[in-house]
Amino acid sequence: MIEKSVLEIGFRPLLDAAPDATVVIDSLGRIVALNHEVERLLGWSEQELLGQPMNRLIPPRFHRTLDTPPVFNQEPPEKQKGTRVSLFARRRDGSEFPVEIHRGPLGPGSDPLVLVTLRDLTEWRRAQESLFREKEQAVITLESIGDAVVTTDTAGRMMYLNPMAERLTGWRTSEALGLPAATILTFISDTTREPIESTVARCLQEGRAVDLADGVLLLRRDGTEVAIGDSAAPIRDRNGGTTGVVLVFHDVTEKRRVSHKLSHEAAHDALTSLVNRKEFERRLTRALADTAYGAVAEHALCYLDLDRFKLINDSCGHEAGDELLRQIAALLSSHMRKRDTLARLGGDEFTALLENCPLEEAAKIAETVRQAVEEFRYVWGRQTFSVGVSIGVVPITATSGRMASVLRAADAACYVAKEAGGNRVFVDRPEPIEIAPPQTETRRINRLAQALDEGRFRLYAQPIVPLLPEPATRPRCEILLRLPDERGHLQPAASFLPQAERYNLMPAIDQWVVGRTIELLGRWHRNHPDCELPLCSINLSASSLDDEGLVPRLREQLSQHRLPPEALCFEIAEAAALANFAQTVRFISEIRTTGCGVALDDFGNGVLSFTYLKALAVDFLKIGGHYVRGVVDDPVYGTIVTAVNQVGRLMGIATIAEEVDTEPVLNRLRNLGIGYVQGHAVAVAEPLADSEGEVTLPCVQHLM
Repeated sequence: MIEKSVLEIGFRPLLDAAPDATVVIDSLGRIVALNHEVERLLGWSEQELLGQPMNRLIPPRFHRTLDTPPVFNQEPPEKQKGTRVSLFARRRDGSEFPVEIHRGPLGPGSDPLVLVTLRDLTEWRRAQESLFREKEQAVITLESIGDAVVTTDTAGRMMYLNPMAERLTGWRTSEALGLPAATILTFISDTTREPIESTVARCLQEGRAVDLADGVLLLRRDGTEVAIGDSAAPIRDRNGGTTGVVLVFHDVTEKRRVSHKLSHEAAHDALTSLVNRKEFERRLTRALADTAYGAVAEHALCYLDLDRFKLINDSCGHEAGDELLRQIAALLSSHMRKRDTLARLGGDEFTALLENCPLEEAAKIAETVRQAVEEFRYVWGRQTFSVGVSIGVVPITATSGRMASVLRAADAACYVAKEAGGNRVFVDRPEPIEIAPPQTETRRINRLAQALDEGRFRLYAQPIVPLLPEPATRPRCEILLRLPDERGHLQPAASFLPQAERYNLMPAIDQWVVGRTIELLGRWHRNHPDCELPLCSINLSASSLDDEGLVPRLREQLSQHRLPPEALCFEIAEAAALANFAQTVRFISEIRTTGCGVALDDFGNGVLSFTYLKALAVDFLKIGGHYVRGVVDDPVYGTIVTAVNQVGRLMGIATIAEEVDTEPVLNRLRNLGIGYVQGHAVAVAEPLADSEGEVTLPCVQHLM
């Protein structure tokens, strides 16, 4: 009777229009009507369910919940909201799925029919679980990352700190919640020690992402300091409104230390820790500008050249020479004023810029330095040596001219002191009789030019030895230049190349070295056809990078002497390569078209070294000697050498460590996997050819 009345009033179409599974039950809980969604969702047909109890659709464990009759109030039906309960429904095949069941009366009376809807919660549950997993993953990620993360509300009050933020600030999340960000995050400048505005406040004020400036320290809760870098960004809701700020920061103490170290190294000599040539020239240029505009300040420049250094260096080795230079540098520094700049230009040559110093006072300082060096005794092993120093002193005035002119004048004054017997001071006073220094300088350069014309230079070869096993060791070496002096002693390149560079003799010297090397190697190759072709590296000066005739001459000489181009590799110093980068790229490209190799010498001195490396098609990287010497004692140097080697491997470039002069350094480089080494620990430099002009390179038979 009830079922018929429900169907007769046309209620079924209304039920079928409902989006959810819907049934109508009587006061006894029996199903009297249902829609198609029930059949689709649960798998039962209408005939199977009509007259059946409602709890047939529910697993037995939920029957008590469903059998509890709903209590409807006595308000009109349109104001009655019914009841809701979440549980599981059961399909005809026995499978279960989550549903929300809503029950509501269909009309007034004590026993009204009840409309029951079953809303499938499967997708909703899946979405909720997905959201929960995403939230859980986000929390795990925030607590696992190495950066500190904090969030605030729009008032700048702390809302969250991840574990790294707790460690860096010294505050626990439970203690920091609700406190102003400025209380937890106190920033100061590491130079002025003044407070710095929080990035949280700036971010809220400007409504955009902001970064913390460099050189900032975070004051931790215990009063200690940590160098940090940070960035803050607004947190926005789906409507674009700002709901707070997220701040990400990290400890940059080590990074800042390395950066300061590299900056210091870029301006200082690695061996002596004195100011290097580049930084010295910058300061000298500043002093010249100071006098150029008529300032009353008086400055002086001293040029110092050690006496008898070569004797110690040759008899005891480079290690002894290096240690002597370090001790001399410390001795010279102890006699400088605080505002003076002492620098090492290279080899055993030093300069001192004495600012705000009259010439007479500069002469007294120079004499004090000379006496200190004269009294100094150098002990190496069981031997004791005395050294001297020749010093040239020149004033820096408005008429001094450019930097090169001042350096040339000081060098000439030093040469006068050296020629007069050494261990003395020569002061170039601004008087009319200024003939001697220019004349002596002219004689010095003329001797160098004459040696070039007469071919009196000597070529030496220092082996480059592989550390990794190779089937047959192809001879590899670097060609070094020597010059006999008036007494027949061989001068190293460092003693005369600076003057050659200053007077533009380097292109001609490079041409001689290249030509002579090709001539000797070509003859050796023709006389030893069964031997592996050697690989000889030749240094090119910065001046030769601009020599448009170098590559054509190279092609002609290789052809004339029938030398395969694979026998040569040209080394270009990193500093020279980066000074005119576009020209260097073109020059290397031209060299490679000849078939010769290219090496980048003294690599790693610049912060941007790795950035430019991709654009330079080189075969070898020669790691700077000051890094190599420090790999045993300085972990930073070891890291730099490792980084250069790894980058080289990734790019298919072999690495060569130069100035390997001790066994501990050699063993350390072997452990780091360096490809090749060069230095006194493996082999000293020997003449490239004997007295009869025969090349002395070893013969390694071709692999069969």
